Order: sequence, then C-alpha cells, then structure tokens
Amino acid sequence: MMKNLQCLLVAIFCLVATHAYAQPAHDNCADAIAIGEVVDLDFSTLSATDDGATHANDCVSGGSTPDSTYADIWYLYTSTITGQVEFTTCGTADFDTKVYVYDGTAACPPQDGDIVGCSEDGPNCAGSTSQAIFDAVAGSTYYLRLGGYGDGAPGESGTGTFSVQEYIAPMGPDNDFCGDAEVIMLGTDMPFENTGATTDGPEHPDNPCFGFGDNTVQADMWYTFTPTFTGSVEWSVCNTAVFDTRMAVYAPGSACPPLDEDLQECNDDGGGCEGFTSQLIFDVVMNETYLLRLGGFSGETGTGTMNLIEIIPPDPPVNDACENTLGATIQTLAEADNFDLLHEGTTIAGDFDNGPFRFPKCIDNTNGGEFSDVWYTFNTLGNTELIFRLNAETEGASFYLDIWNDCDSIAVNDLVDDCLFVDGEMGATFLQQTISNFPATSTDYHIRVMTRLTSQSPGDFWFQIIGDITTDIEDIAIEQFKLFPNPADKATNLQFQLGKSGKVVVEITNLIGQQVIVKNLGLLNSGSQFIELSTSHLQKGIYLVSLDVDGERVTRKLIVE
Repeated sequence: MMKNLQCLLVAIFCLVATHAYAQPAHDNCADAIAIGEVVDLDFSTLSATDDGATHANDCVSGGSTPDSTYADIWYLYTSTITGQVEFTTCGTADFDTKVYVYDGTAACPPQDGDIVGCSEDGPNCAGSTSQAIFDAVAGSTYYLRLGGYGDGAPGESGTGTFSVQEYIAPMGPDNDFCGDAEVIMLGTDMPFENTGATTDGPEHPDNPCFGFGDNTVQADMWYTFTPTFTGSVEWSVCNTAVFDTRMAVYAPGSACPPLDEDLQECNDDGGGCEGFTSQLIFDVVMNETYLLRLGGFSGETGTGTMNLIEIIPPDPPVNDACENTLGATIQTLAEADNFDLLHEGTTIAGDFDNGPFRFPKCIDNTNGGEFSDVWYTFNTLGNTELIFRLNAETEGASFYLDIWNDCDSIAVNDLVDDCLFVDGEMGATFLQQTISNFPATSTDYHIRVMTRLTSQSPGDFWFQIIGDITTDIEDIAIEQFKLFPNPADKATNLQFQLGKSGKVVVEITNLIGQQVIVKNLGLLNSGSQFIELSTSHLQKGIYLVSLDVDGERVTRKLIVE
C-alpha cells in the first residue's frame, strides 16, 4: 500500500513538473496568440524552442551569436492606435530579453525585410530587458516576438510580464536639436538630463568612439562653447552620470546638424570612468565656437552633471605611437629573478591609431572600443623560445601584451594564437608565458602593451623578456652592460663591452618617456668601455638608462636616491 502511494506521488510530481515547463502553446509564429493593447500580461518562455529568423543587421547583441534570439514566443497584435506603440518588458522580466515587431502580413517566420521595430537592451531597463517603440496604423496587425539573449545556444529564458500600448514620448530638453544648442561657458557640476531627447546628429561609421552596433550619439543634447583663450579643455561626465553616455565635439564652422567629417574629438567610455561614462580633451582656439554633443549609447537616457574646464593636457607616453618605439632587451632568468632590469611603461594619457588597429586574439568582443597602447622593439638574439612576464603596477589597472612583426602586421599566426593579459580589476596582476616558434636567427619584433579604456583602467606596468643572451652573440654590438652603483646618489658608472666599433649615445629618460640626459660619446672602438655619468641634478626616482650603438639599443633601470 505504501509503495503504491509513493509511486502515485512520484507520478503526480512528474505530471506537475512536466506541465509547469511544457512547451508554450504559442511557441511558433504560426501559433501566435491574438492580442490587442495589454498592460503587464504574464508570459513564460521556459521550454520554448527557437522559431524565428536570425537578423544580422537589426538589434544585434554582443557575444558569439549576436544575431540570434532564443526560446521565442509569438503574439499577433492588432492595433487600435495610429501612432507610436511601445512593446516592452522593461524591468518586468527575470531574464535578458530580446523583442522584435514584424509586419503582420508577412509569412511565418518573418525575415529581415519584415522588421518594424526591435530591442535587445532597452534604455535604462533593469536586468537587460527590452523596449521596442514602433509606428503603428489602427486596424493593422503585427507579429510580436519575445525571446532571450544568448552568448551561444541555448540562450536565456524565463518569466515576466509585458505591455503593448500607446507610447507617450516624454518632453525632451530645450537643447534637443542642434539649432537650439545651449550656450555654455567653463564650469563644474553643471546639471543635465537627456530624458525624452531625440537623436539629431550624424552617424560616425568606422570610428572607435561609436562601436558595439551603435554608430552615433543617441538621445543627444547640444551646446556651444566659445573659449576666451587658446589651449585645451577637458569635458567630462566621468562618474557623474547615471547612464551609459557618449560625447562628441565638432569643429568651428560646422553646420547644424554637423557632418561626419566635422567631428574633432569623441569619447564613449572614459578610461577609469565607472558606469561607461565619458571624458575627453580637445584643443581650442580663442573666439572660435565649438559644437558639443552629449547623449547616450543605444538610446540610454538619464541625468548627471558635467564639467568643462581649462587644463594643461598630460603628456602622452613617448612610445605612444608605433613609429616611436622604445627598445627592450632579453635577460637571463637569474637576472630577471633578481629584477636587474624591468621594462617599465604606462598607458595613462595614451592614444591609439585606429586606422590599422588589430585586436589581440585574447579579446573576444571586437565590436568596438577605445584603447591606449604603447610600443617596444626587441631582438630575439636567435632564441626560438622566450619567456614573457607582464605585471600591473597600478592597482586596478589591466593590460594586454601581444607581438607584432612590424607596425602594420600582428605576429599571431606564426608565433602565438593568444596574448598576455593581466586583469588588475580582478586582482590578477602578474602573468608569465612562454612563446615559441621564433626563427632561429636574430629577428626584430614589436611589442604592444595596451589597455582597453572601454572597460578597463590605464596605469603603470613592467615587463621582462627572458632567454639565452649568448645566442647569436657575434651579431650583437653591446654586451655585459652594467650600472653601478645602483641606486646612485651623485653619479653612476656605465660598464659595457662593444663587440664591434660604433657610434655610442647614452640617454636617460623618466618613466613617462621624457628625456632628461643625452650624451653623444661619438665613435668608440670595440672592447671594454667605462663611462662615469653624473646624476647629481636628477630628482629622486626611477629612470631608464639606454645605451645605443648604431641603432642597437639596450636599456637598464636606474634608481636615483
């Protein structure tokens, strides 16, 4: 009797569980449920299949399957409204939703040409829920498709409510249109709100400020600024806005609205700015008038305060551009472990050339972004295998390191299918990796160290290259380069061996690449060399001492006390 009762309970449980997660009746487009205007209608996509088409050019997402919508359910909406209608799960679903609106006369499932509206992440919608606003005609029918985002199958599904009703647009700001731009002067904590703003300005395709499927500044507001000086200005909503902002500055003389080619400076996500807020620096000429455009990514709106201040812009790193690379050298494992030499640098105040820009292999999301990169060159000395160490010095800063054949071609296919990445934000500040398949002859390569400003903080770093320094030594001019005493007070001595005669130049730079000493020693013969170098006029700190012989360069760290 007890056994039969247990079996009955199990059967009832299985029946209930199966019923709770049964395939929805309107899982397919052909079975769409007819509705009119509704408010907070319950839905579930649990156990739904994927019935609709993929759409590569509309409301695409990130991840590995950006054009897909998973576990979709369908409705056939007949409008009683001529005007704008809102189809929304904004803040009312427990998963990352994705919604589409199609022409109701289309065949099932509808295709790209049938799309009337769509939304992946609605502006200011909690939990990555959706809000699609579309133009409707009373008496017309529209297919409504509700599904989930996914970084690959099976994608997200869940429950919630949705609404389909007339959309009443909020009143936009007074400076919603370029022709109504607000005149502003220098100042701090100036409030703004772009709620209800339309998009008035131009699109900027193929620009790193405008990636991730959105090539403009949405819900934009406009300002004009006429400086009373010639210099540089910082415009910032960094950490002072409550939404994902974007900003653009257009050159003097631009018409309203300006053209793509009028863009002077722009920023999507400022380096070190939380919440994907923005910050930029632009040069100004006295009495010229500049157009300033502020809005959101993907239609986001909200409030904040902004600063517009005169500044002296920070000097970029000396090796900010690939044509200005700094030399890096190989050291033995014992020297590296003793920290005899660290190649130190920074991505603070750096820029990047977005023309030939190539993403490192270890970046998955290549839909856009802004970066700061610095460049180095090194010679393999014939080593076919080298150890690379990368360390984040600044707390919270993150860095990528990859290897290039030259300034135009990344050395991925023949050397390494990945790159070094230290994630300071997650506490992973040090990485060591062996890279193989270098050619057996001495070969020059470039190193790029980079911070992705879109999602990471720039800062200071150091790296080391470890290998056999005796390999192929007959082709190397400089050997056994030493600095002593180190740390130094009033002077330090340079001792090195020249394998061949050559023109010798000694250069000392600080950690941001500024040259503080340069001495041209002229033509020196091969053999042992000993040079005394005064450091009495240098401030206390860390410097890099570079020895250049006919273009071959070796660098050592010097501490001045």
